[in-house]
Amino acid sequence: MQSAVLIYNPGLQAYLCCQQNGELKLENIPYQEASHSKATKFMIQGTVNLKKAITENDDVVFKFNDANYLISELSLFCSWNGPTISQDSTWKLQRSNFPPLPDWFQQRPFISLSYLQSSDQLTQCLVKQNERKPIGSHSYQLQSIYLIEDLLYAMMSIEGQYIKKKNGSFEYQIEGHLEQSTCDLSLQQMVSKILPMCSQHDFIENYIQQKIKFENGYISQAFCSAIKELMQKYLLMVNQLDYEFNQGEITLQKFWYYTQPSIRIINSIYVLIQSLSKQIGGTLLSTITHFINTSTDPQIVEVYSFLLQKSFLPYMKQLSNWIYYGRIDDPFEEFLVAEKKIQKSSLETDYKNDFWDQRFALRNSQIPKFLEKYQDIILRTGKYINVIGQKESPFDNFLIKNQGHIVQNQDFSHLVSCFEWANKEIINLLFQKENIHKRLKTIKTFFLFDSGDFFIHFIEAAESELVKDIREISKEKLESLFDLAVRSIASNDAYKDDLVCYIDQYTISEQIYAIRNLRGIDINENKPPRNQKLKGIELFTLDIKVEWPANLIFSRASLLNYQILFRSLMSLNYLLKQLNEAWVFQKQLKDTGLHQKFLKQNFLLSRMQHLVKNYLYYVSYDVVEKNYTSLIQNLQNADNFEEVKEQHMRFSENCLKESLIIDQDFWKIFNKCTNFCSQFSSQIQKQNSSLMSFFKDDFVSKKVQINEKITELVSGKQFQTLYETFIKNFDEAYRELIKIIKIYISQSKTYVVSLMIRLDYQFDYL
Repeated sequence: MQSAVLIYNPGLQAYLCCQQNGELKLENIPYQEASHSKATKFMIQGTVNLKKAITENDDVVFKFNDANYLISELSLFCSWNGPTISQDSTWKLQRSNFPPLPDWFQQRPFISLSYLQSSDQLTQCLVKQNERKPIGSHSYQLQSIYLIEDLLYAMMSIEGQYIKKKNGSFEYQIEGHLEQSTCDLSLQQMVSKILPMCSQHDFIENYIQQKIKFENGYISQAFCSAIKELMQKYLLMVNQLDYEFNQGEITLQKFWYYTQPSIRIINSIYVLIQSLSKQIGGTLLSTITHFINTSTDPQIVEVYSFLLQKSFLPYMKQLSNWIYYGRIDDPFEEFLVAEKKIQKSSLETDYKNDFWDQRFALRNSQIPKFLEKYQDIILRTGKYINVIGQKESPFDNFLIKNQGHIVQNQDFSHLVSCFEWANKEIINLLFQKENIHKRLKTIKTFFLFDSGDFFIHFIEAAESELVKDIREISKEKLESLFDLAVRSIASNDAYKDDLVCYIDQYTISEQIYAIRNLRGIDINENKPPRNQKLKGIELFTLDIKVEWPANLIFSRASLLNYQILFRSLMSLNYLLKQLNEAWVFQKQLKDTGLHQKFLKQNFLLSRMQHLVKNYLYYVSYDVVEKNYTSLIQNLQNADNFEEVKEQHMRFSENCLKESLIIDQDFWKIFNKCTNFCSQFSSQIQKQNSSLMSFFKDDFVSKKVQINEKITELVSGKQFQTLYETFIKNFDEAYRELIKIIKIYISQSKTYVVSLMIRLDYQFDYL
């Protein structure tokens, strides 16, 4: 069969092309171009039978443009200058992921036993002998001798003179070419009891030839090897029968008596193989186990147990590699644990927090029945050892050394001991070497504003830089000021050097939108619009460097939660600072006696302070502190790695959820309130700037004139309208906020009760 093919190099992402001078060259061209180009299209065909489909180990030739053939030259170069099929233009197809089989496996059927697949092939290979007379023309004694001789041949998968196979099957018959055999009926009945064993033996040998190949895996190879060991005993029995036959000491009745045990064993193996179909790996072991459990004959159970022992050995080696060293060597995908080629570096972008579950996962189709109740223990033990790294195991390959006892008694309790040891080691690694408690304290201090001094020190030093346009900010200066603030309040913090600050490319609103989308939270709004004039304070964020294996606990998903919390708390603390500065200036007017003119303005300012301050109190004490206390208690009681990981992730998610930052309805209204606060603060600053111009002169001597100017300013229609609009808009937004919190309380979101009490402690808005 002739086929057109493209020869593609996946590493270089290039196709093999033939140049006009016959030389070969790799070209980086798209598939559409390669599939239509004559320079990249080659014909492949067999060298012997053109109608036969091309398979592994076939001799083939590559033809270009229906003219020249691909040939190899003495200099180890190739070209398309071969005019005819020759030795230089003949190539052999081999699989890239399996070692090649020797030529005799295909070319010499009697060595490989591949002749069993075709009686026609056998007929061609056997030396033709003179036809004998029908067996019925001989005496009873001669018929018995001829039949015993043919039976000995049939037991070794060779056709005799009278006992031959049916075409296309493994079934043997006496004089099958005749409508009715001429053999004596009593002899025929006796032989018919033995012939099924010969057919079953051929079927077994054919199965071995098919399944012992590399692509069927280590366990199938071990299973076939175990059957071959049993077949050696079978052939030894045939040899003994042949010896007695040559001595003239055996009759057909004796022959039947001596083969009784072998008939039962061969039949049991045959029945087992028939049920295996295309099973490999763990499913093959499960099937053997099922036959052991359902068989009542002790001898047959012993045979099946022997096959299980031998077949389980490569699986046991894989199991030992996994639970002792955390490694998987499973090229044929037979083991119960599957490894995905996910690099540890991918943890830096693992926002879904699925690295731990995806890198190693159970392959359910390859779990032997007798290991099902241990599957979780096996998976977790290997994962723990993989994290711990090269550490001497105290078990010294116990599984391999005691395989016989373990498999025979189905006693895998040793796996529990391995799990307990690995679990203890990884817990010690997390709490002693990696000091997750100290890392948590660092995160709480800086990301969750556990220390207010950090914000005060940093904002005092870096405010002038943070209020600039992001294109004007000096990153080096900002990092230096951040480092100075960190060291001034946490000089003894073990992980202060792992903290980094930077200007993010996304706003907090865009980040919240992304995390909602990432985690499948319902989104009823479009992506927030991008403000082109952003200041550093709006994009400033923190990160912390965490190395393997601590980054399994402090995953990118949990750090993203902390970053959103930090950015929200940072912006609110800065807003509160602005409101407080405005309040301080308004209080200074008390000394001038002019504060009475700004009473409504001051009242609105105090309400805005009340909102921001009490929300920050709620997050700090009712959310972060409460969940952090629970986290520390749960970590002290945690007895496995998954629980530690889950408790930490739950802490970060609960903080984010209970702070209502990713709650679309609440955050939309809360943002509206804080926007009014920010706008009002900016308006106060402008107003204060104009008021400061009045105080440049001697206030005491010109008090009357200044008082008149301020009165004129305050009583102006523009001033009154502006502040009445602020009061009205803020009051409406505040009522909406209280309303949405009330709805949450009715939905059993009890964690917002304290926020309701803080924001509306006199129930003015209910």
